[in-house]
Amino acid sequence: MGYFDVKNAKLTILDMLKYDAIQDPSGVIYKDMGRYVQMLVPMKNAKGHDTYEFWYDSSGKLEKIVGHNTNSGFRGTKYPPNR
Repeated sequence: MGYFDVKNAKLTILDMLKYDAIQDPSGVIYKDMGRYVQMLVPMKNAKGHDTYEFWYDSSGKLEKIVGHNTNSGFRGTKYPPNR
């Protein structure tokens, strides 16, 4: 299975509209998934990126951050200290 090459990706305007995503100058892609924002961070690993989910409640307050189990960095769930 091939992985999405975040580091060399360049989102077009059509991609941004289709996937409801933006890309910052460092190559990080942010996708609005409804209840959470997914972040694809370029990394030097087999996948080429790490994936994180930032979950928010209905008032916009951060509930938790989830690192996918295939990440080379943080994996699992972290909760804000003021939860």
